[in-house]
Amino acid sequence: MPITNKLISKSYIVLIIFFFNLSVAQTPKVYAEQVIKKLTSSEFAGRGYVEDGMKKTSEEIAAQFEKIGLSKIHNSYFQSFSYPINIIDKSFVSVNGKELKLGSDYLVGAGSPSLKGTFSPVIFNTWVIDSLFEWNDRSYIDKELEKINTRSVVFPNKIFPDNLILQEESANQLYREIPQLICNEVWDISVPLVIQQTSSKFIHSLSPKQTKTVNLFINNQSVPDTISSITLDIKTHFEPNFEANNVVGYIKGKRSDSLIVLTAHYDHLGKINDVIFPGANDNASGVALLLSMAKVFVKNKPNFDIVFIAFAGEEAGLKGSQYFVDHPLFDLKKIKFLINFDMVGTGEDGIQVVNGKEYFKQFTKLDNISYMYNYLKQVKIRGSACNSDHCPFYEKGVPSFYIYTLGGKSGYHDIYDTEVSLYAFDKLVALLTKFINVLLYIHKKGK
Repeated sequence: MPITNKLISKSYIVLIIFFFNLSVAQTPKVYAEQVIKKLTSSEFAGRGYVEDGMKKTSEEIAAQFEKIGLSKIHNSYFQSFSYPINIIDKSFVSVNGKELKLGSDYLVGAGSPSLKGTFSPVIFNTWVIDSLFEWNDRSYIDKELEKINTRSVVFPNKIFPDNLILQEESANQLYREIPQLICNEVWDISVPLVIQQTSSKFIHSLSPKQTKTVNLFINNQSVPDTISSITLDIKTHFEPNFEANNVVGYIKGKRSDSLIVLTAHYDHLGKINDVIFPGANDNASGVALLLSMAKVFVKNKPNFDIVFIAFAGEEAGLKGSQYFVDHPLFDLKKIKFLINFDMVGTGEDGIQVVNGKEYFKQFTKLDNISYMYNYLKQVKIRGSACNSDHCPFYEKGVPSFYIYTLGGKSGYHDIYDTEVSLYAFDKLVALLTKFINVLLYIHKKGK
């Protein structure tokens, strides 16, 4: 008898542990960790423009949509479109014979063309450059420029030197103004290389066009005070019609006269050489939240139809969301509310709600739910800002929030955005679930 009881007790304990572990494995945070780990892996090459990174990511998200049980719109999860992008395929840089490391020692400007060779620096007289913007008298500017070594820069003849390195902020200000100067006058410009030395953190970006000049951003601590030569081999190519896909699925709700739309972009900055820009927080975390919300509402039928959209091309200038707004797969007027997730991988200090001031009634409800259930440290309100994929919808009059988390540590547009805490992830899912379920009530009561 005692042996039997002991066996039963052990079995009971094992059963409890089994169900406890099963429950933990099914939490949104655990699933999100799996999604983020996969999307930031080398398989997806930074979810960008080399090694089919973006294509592979869109296919992975579509596979997750199908596995979760989302329905297709027009018999497909994909909405195809294209846009121009400059793609950096390869980069080698050495200063005074020492090779630099991409991402930590230097970055290549997004619009840079291909360039190979060894260059010696020529430095602008920055006081005269400043005078170019302080004075609107061209004769004064030309007179001052006569004092400069003509090999450096000659404005009267409208010629720049063959090899040019700008090392001062004011000189870089001039470089930024060059395109406008070209519009005003036809200038013969031959500037293959522009360098900005900086102690600031590198932030990579993308460009929808290719410039005539290679831009390099170099960490001051990675190079000596005096640069005698710089050798580089940079290969890029311009793709006028890069093909991408928005990934779209939906859940049939209790009523179809209105829609709730949840969005997140899945693209990031890609890969150069063997260096990946992983984008864990920006925005593998948003995709993880999008998929987690889909899993919740598949099991619990929502009041409205809910559409889930994973956008491509956000980092290139909101390309996917703008295309969707211009070529909608459903009537945008049916959208009662849209919530965009971008950089939601932390949460130690709560969340920020862009457009909270524009849709104060909805914001108040969201804030009250969080307070009532003690979900987040704070739900912080903010006005409108065109800084993520909600913007094209908002500009069309669609009520929308853009939510991102606050606090914690994460990288941004660099090689260090490799992992996130997901500190508030489970509570954020619970908060958004309750909020979406009460949107019907808010709708009945008015905006």
